[in-house]
Amino acid sequence: MYQPKQQMYLIDKDNLEEILRSIIREEINQLSSKLNRIPKLLTRDEAAVKLDICPNTVSEWVKAGRLANRGIGRKILLLESDLDGLKSRSYTHYKRSA
Repeated sequence: MYQPKQQMYLIDKDNLEEILRSIIREEINQLSSKLNRIPKLLTRDEAAVKLDICPNTVSEWVKAGRLANRGIGRKILLLESDLDGLKSRSYTHYKRSA
């Protein structure tokens, strides 16, 4: 909807088509780079360091179903992609002693 205080730009069909192609090309490149990444498995301790939390918290999240365990038996292995975007609500940051 046009509002009088906003600037209005006129573009022709060819320019619009080129802009849309450029946007779509960028999006496809980003998606293909994400899809072509080789999945990386992390141990419980590596995941804890990446999330900056205690390893026991990682174990609790696996037990609660918040993280999917990819390991066999009692071995906890997590996909790095499973950690992306994971937000914690209540935990204490874990700092390793020197």
